[in-house]
Amino acid sequence: MRRGFAALGLLLVLGCGGDAGHPDTGVGAGAAVPTVEGCTDYCTRSTFCAVALCDEDTMSMNYDSLGPALQNTCNSTCTDAQLQTIVSPTAWECLFQSSCRQVYEHDACHVAATYRCH
Repeated sequence: MRRGFAALGLLLVLGCGGDAGHPDTGVGAGAAVPTVEGCTDYCTRSTFCAVALCDEDTMSMNYDSLGPALQNTCNSTCTDAQLQTIVSPTAWECLFQSSCRQVYEHDACHVAATYRCH
């Protein structure tokens, strides 16, 4: 089941990602956890993290303009039913409470999430 989540995450951040070892600034930590596991919230969170991490990694704002396209790609390929079978309630909470870097660079939520900046 985790493989499906990883594929969904990789699809979302295709073209935006990083190398391990960047300092964790805490961006995205402590976000409100949506009560329902749904694609809209997942895609919004994943897009926010991908853009924020790529901007941090490149010390630029170059990735801000990619946000809408990443969001649209995620929303068009994600289904709530699929997401709910893949992401446990514990992982869902972790995705929003942990910093973006912890989730996507250090796999703190154990969902094999990753990102790449190109």
